[in-house]
Amino acid sequence: MTVFPDDAPLDWSVWHEVFERHGAPGTVETDDPPSLGAYFAPGDERLVPSLVADLQAFGPCRIESTWVEEQDWSEAWKQFFRPKEIGPFLVRPTWEEPIEPSSLTEIVLDPGQAFGTGDHPTTQMCLELLAGLDLAGKSVADIGCGSGVLSIASARRGAARIDAVDLDLPAVEATRANSELNAVEVQAFLGRGFEPLPPGTYDVVLSNIISAALIALAPEVASRLVPKGRWLVSGIIRENWPDVLAAAEKSGFSLVERKEGGDWVAAVLSR
Repeated sequence: MTVFPDDAPLDWSVWHEVFERHGAPGTVETDDPPSLGAYFAPGDERLVPSLVADLQAFGPCRIESTWVEEQDWSEAWKQFFRPKEIGPFLVRPTWEEPIEPSSLTEIVLDPGQAFGTGDHPTTQMCLELLAGLDLAGKSVADIGCGSGVLSIASARRGAARIDAVDLDLPAVEATRANSELNAVEVQAFLGRGFEPLPPGTYDVVLSNIISAALIALAPEVASRLVPKGRWLVSGIIRENWPDVLAAAEKSGFSLVERKEGGDWVAAVLSR
């Protein structure tokens, strides 16, 4: 089933939640045309009427439902994840052969169900900004770690201690597995924000999460960051950037660098 809103939302997160609430195992978002879809297994037709009603409650939209030939979707999606050069990094899925010779720093990933393959602009901008940070010997907290790509990149750039956290167990498991795959040490925790992390401060905090979460997190990041530490933020819709920056400034941060990619903003802040 796919929904095509008459007015495409700037933030699809609530639409994703509707699909998830009705039992969708995953969603697929496209830009042209703007749409959000999900696959349901045969026998789940009973879920469709209530899902349609909930989607229509957000406003005028077109909803299409089609039957597709059964296949192993857990494998089929892999054709879209190809090796990608991002700044000084080469992000390569496990099922692709190494590219040799290469002067780029390789990060090997099997994201599983976690976010973060390097294809999305928010992740790409994070990696580009991260490459400009001095991480040698530094401590890093990765809040909303997803696949672990930013944690692994931090280790590749010389970070001495990396603590990662995510609300979703598959993301925590993916971060642990990918860290081992890349032979780097990352401590991954299940939980919200800094709650499950050890006490103390960090030199750098990474947060590729939605704007509302960044706004709520700003005071805590300020309390867990060393003086002149860096907070790398991403996952911000351009229209939400002024609110994120205002919340950060209220917590004592100032803007160091900003990047834009499509409709998205990423930035490095200093306290």
